[in-house]
Amino acid sequence: MRIFIDGLNLLRIESDIYIYRIEIENNKINWLKNDGFNQFFVTERPLELHKNDQILVNETVYPLEIGIVCLTKEFEQRFRYDGKLGFDYTKDATSFALFSPVAKEVYVSIDGQDYPMIYQEPIWYASICGNLEGLPYVYKIRLVDHFENVKDPYTVACSTKDSYIIDWNKALPINQSPIKLKHYVDAVLYEGHVRDMTINLDVEHPGVFEGLIDDSKTLKGSVLNYIKKLGITHLQLLPVYDFEGVDDLNPTKLYNWGYNPSQYFAVEGWLSSDPEDPYNRINGLRKVINEAHRLKLGINMDVVYNHVWNHLTFPYDKIVPGYFFRHNHKHHMTESSYCGNDVETRNYMVRKLIIDSLIHWVEHYQIDGFRFDLMGLLDLDTMLEIESKLKKINPSIMLYGEGWNMLTEVPIKQRSNMNNQALFPGVAHFNDYYRNIMKGELHGPGLGYTMGNKQLTTKAMDAIIGSPHMFTSPNQSINYVECHDNLTYYDKMLRAPGFENIELKVSQDFANHLIAVSQGIPFYHAGQELYRSKKGVENSYNSPDEINQIDWNIHKEAVDKLKKLLKIRKKHKLYRQTTYTKHTSIERQNNTLIYKLENEKELLVHYIKNTHGIEKFPYHQGTLIFPSQNVLSEDLEFYVDKPGIYILHIKK
Repeated sequence: MRIFIDGLNLLRIESDIYIYRIEIENNKINWLKNDGFNQFFVTERPLELHKNDQILVNETVYPLEIGIVCLTKEFEQRFRYDGKLGFDYTKDATSFALFSPVAKEVYVSIDGQDYPMIYQEPIWYASICGNLEGLPYVYKIRLVDHFENVKDPYTVACSTKDSYIIDWNKALPINQSPIKLKHYVDAVLYEGHVRDMTINLDVEHPGVFEGLIDDSKTLKGSVLNYIKKLGITHLQLLPVYDFEGVDDLNPTKLYNWGYNPSQYFAVEGWLSSDPEDPYNRINGLRKVINEAHRLKLGINMDVVYNHVWNHLTFPYDKIVPGYFFRHNHKHHMTESSYCGNDVETRNYMVRKLIIDSLIHWVEHYQIDGFRFDLMGLLDLDTMLEIESKLKKINPSIMLYGEGWNMLTEVPIKQRSNMNNQALFPGVAHFNDYYRNIMKGELHGPGLGYTMGNKQLTTKAMDAIIGSPHMFTSPNQSINYVECHDNLTYYDKMLRAPGFENIELKVSQDFANHLIAVSQGIPFYHAGQELYRSKKGVENSYNSPDEINQIDWNIHKEAVDKLKKLLKIRKKHKLYRQTTYTKHTSIERQNNTLIYKLENEKELLVHYIKNTHGIEKFPYHQGTLIFPSQNVLSEDLEFYVDKPGIYILHIKK
């Protein structure tokens, strides 16, 4: 026989034995119903979840187990807390706060010494005198009849095994971000994985944070310098919070992108030069951010709040069973993320953890923006609250994510996907329409517009002007042809035609240039401008370095062209419109697109050609300020024979 708490007043007994006596401390119990093998009883008063751990049935005392009570609306609405969780350190004392309305006893164990915590609904609290800086700690929690050691879900500093109490004043100081951003379209994003960007580069610290700021003879400076000089405004780092799927102490043994959340407030040790030193982790990331900000380069962070690595090892399930994860009407965990567990962002304390962690990264690391993995699985109220609270701290913060329309238990109108983009216009979305038109089908051999597909010309016109059929503003459209996911653009070309030839680089340049002049937010995958290949591996999340590392073989002409074009974009506001206006027009003339940007002072005419063969274009008394490829010129017209963008500037 097993007895479970299924509601604040509801008990479920797994047994068909006739029950003639049932008692619990300080409460009365009445029979409700029998349902198959289960018998249900209700209590006259709400159960004391932090006390009631035994129940008398007939003549035997049984442990009172936690059933589905933490999944109920009544539980979620009653147990809410707005104060600080985790530890709060001073030299004289450190306080601890842990949310767990169902725990019966909790101790905080500091360097092996146990200290009892006191329940103050809905948290357990303790204040321990003395200077505890630098000591490891763990919670010892009894939910029913035995204790378990559980890490603090608010851990901010850790080694490979322990959470640590730290003094933030002892960490490397973090400088305030100088990045100011009025509109998202003023940004140019560059996505990179810390290890990928340096593991194959001549730097002192390959594969870890410091490698990004080390000097490289190949790059004639640091990686951050290279990115800044390219014309990038924000470097988006793949996850740098503590994640699973790697071996911190043997970094070459396993590889992972980092979409396996383990501790949302702590820095990943695999990317640290000394993962056993919690300060080293913090300082390594802070060094990168401080140097980026010195260069006036923003740092955005990839975050994953749709699932965790393993719900059985993630702390929350041992603290408040089931509460952190989304369940269907049968109380089964959902897996819309395809990872076996979906985070229930609608629950008050789950939403609080998400927002608290985001605020933590902004305040303690001066992060300039966040990219939300599988954002479509988060609920709309969570995203709106994130925007409200973060923009109060930093009005220039960037918020964007994967707004895919995915099946989830969240009602359709409450999903944070592109279909609902008008309901949260302050958040941008990766434009998969743009990617699929320019690059081709995500899966399959189909060629994209920039690879010469004439059949996609009409759709390309919509993509270039900011996809007005999808968004309220170009400010919401992140335009890209490749990211860490799926085949790189270059590998897509290799797979589609079946052969490599020099013209593939022409198509890659064309795609890179089109991103720069399209209305919306340009996004580049690290190494994309270098014709990055992953040897045909489509999902390289755990592939070795030889697949994921960037080959810093600088193609100077290609890099210089992109630099020049990004400077042009920055110079002319017409590229960075936040509304769909009369300043923009696009039309088709045979196989060429004529894309015009115009105001009272100037006219920018773009001849966009996606096929080979000689064509001639008139100057219209303008100046050719950018050709994707070489041109032959006469007084009144110029000739081109390769795909690309050819821009005329006409002063009025």
